[in-house]
Amino acid sequence: MSSRKCLRERVIHHVTVTCLVLQLTTAFKMFQERLPNGDRVPNPCSHGDVWGGVGHLVPGGQGSRNPFGEDFHKEGKNWTQPLCLMDSDGDGRTNGEELGDPKCVWNFGGQPQRTTNITHPGVCDPWNSVQCQARNGWLKCGSHELHCPVIKKQSTRNLSFTFPETRVPARETTYFCQLFDLPVDDDYHLVATEPILVNKETVHHILLFGCDPTDSEVEATPEPFMCAMLAHRSCLDIIGTWTVGSQGDCLHNNVGFSIGKTGYRKAALQIHWNNPRLLANATDASGLKMYFTPSRRSYDAGMLLVGQEYLEITPQPAPSPLVTFSQSCPGRCTREMLTEPIFITATINHMHYRGVSQRIELYRNGSKVRDITYDRFYHYDNPVIYSFNPPVEVRPGDEIRTTCVYKTPTSGNPMCFGDGTQDEMCYGFITYYPKQNLPIPWCTARKSVQKCDRYLPKFRNNSIDGCFWLAFLQATNQDTINIFTSVLGHCFDIATGENRCTDSCLSAIEAARKHPCLSGDIGSYIISKFRHTSIGFKFLNALFTCDCEGRFDNGYCDKRYRGGILGEGAQKMCAARYTSIKTVSPYNGAQPLTSSTILFFVSMSIISVLLETPS
Repeated sequence: MSSRKCLRERVIHHVTVTCLVLQLTTAFKMFQERLPNGDRVPNPCSHGDVWGGVGHLVPGGQGSRNPFGEDFHKEGKNWTQPLCLMDSDGDGRTNGEELGDPKCVWNFGGQPQRTTNITHPGVCDPWNSVQCQARNGWLKCGSHELHCPVIKKQSTRNLSFTFPETRVPARETTYFCQLFDLPVDDDYHLVATEPILVNKETVHHILLFGCDPTDSEVEATPEPFMCAMLAHRSCLDIIGTWTVGSQGDCLHNNVGFSIGKTGYRKAALQIHWNNPRLLANATDASGLKMYFTPSRRSYDAGMLLVGQEYLEITPQPAPSPLVTFSQSCPGRCTREMLTEPIFITATINHMHYRGVSQRIELYRNGSKVRDITYDRFYHYDNPVIYSFNPPVEVRPGDEIRTTCVYKTPTSGNPMCFGDGTQDEMCYGFITYYPKQNLPIPWCTARKSVQKCDRYLPKFRNNSIDGCFWLAFLQATNQDTINIFTSVLGHCFDIATGENRCTDSCLSAIEAARKHPCLSGDIGSYIISKFRHTSIGFKFLNALFTCDCEGRFDNGYCDKRYRGGILGEGAQKMCAARYTSIKTVSPYNGAQPLTSSTILFFVSMSIISVLLETPS
């Protein structure tokens, strides 16, 4: 800002402060004036300073709201008796007591009953006490640099993995990946990672994956490439993370991720870009700095992913209610997954901007042992890293429950589980040791269908809700061939490329949906696999387009597909059916796909993607 413009701002606001302070104070001054002692709220991180943006996560007032700010917003940004009587920060004192209006009688422009001993209504006091640590997880005091003593040691080495300057696509959500060589001259432990942020406006999160050292086909790539959630089928183990608000990872002093001669020899860097304004000229060259040491620690670390992988958050009229999703990593799974107990050293919750609360709990023999995490007020921009010393023991047969709570949108389409910030997630990232005791690093579910049932050798060939799902996904399975042949033969006109909702088509669909692999939660999972093939897409589109009676229970998020909706022409098709003359032949004049054509497509296109992948 020029000195002339700065002077002009001084005159307008009748103050003699710098323009920067003006920008911060004038924007939120009116909100301070709506609170008793709104300009006297102390900053617990800096003695003698005030927290100007009382309702926000940062003192200056920008960005997301703290617990008091959420309540203030719900009350129309006014000091009301209900707001006064609330205990927004959960420390046992009402907001009125903290702000000097204990009897809740203050009105705008009046003098508060008390102007001394004011405390922050959004910060649990004593702010650094054990009982307040979970509630104050959003409070970031001290340096914004990564605090990790090991990175200062002379023996610690570092290596930076960054993209070359790369154009960010003009789309809201994009994943790019690049594979790198790790040092193999010795055995090392990776002990910390730190973000290298070039374009802070677009980087949503960064993950570093360790690649299976037994796969000789994994090679470093000279350039980044567009990818999905995974960079390579053999690069599955998360060994480094960064998300907005985090300063990086510093591992517990007893553990490290094994790299080098006998550990990971290749790593995959994944960057999620968020470009909601669809900027055409944005570029980025971000990445992670990896700190590693030859002074290996006692244990190899691993990272376990827990959570729910199907969400459908339906819009509700204001005031928006909350909706809860829960997922269990059950004892029958951990009993098979764990060879011996593991010990949790750190955990972080992960949702997106609709997330308001998340908790991960540990149960043993049906009784709760403890919380692993509890973000009573979750904020995506200020993630809380829960560190444990001593570590938390998880035994074979223990249950890990993940619960995510969201604020529903008031309009638009339902929100689904997905990669983009316009979607939602419900994950917990759990760092543990020793890695060898838990060879499978995920225990998530899609609705009620557990991933352990699809991966563990003991369960993999079993049926789920009467569906022998693995056999059903094979290209040579006779049930699958028969169902595809029947539905596409009666419902799809190969000459026009359109569906035909005839009586025979509806009969074929009804018969197909009686199969246990196409109903309930396992049916939802099967559908999620089918829709990634050309023939599978045609099959599902016919299945949903011609469901004129609305008999099938799949929701919006089951049908969402690459920005569109499977069966989105159902209303038009079904209306045409009801006004048309009754069919006189099984195919209503359409040129159907023959059995041999369908079998060819099934054989060529389904098997390549329907077999299980870690998705």
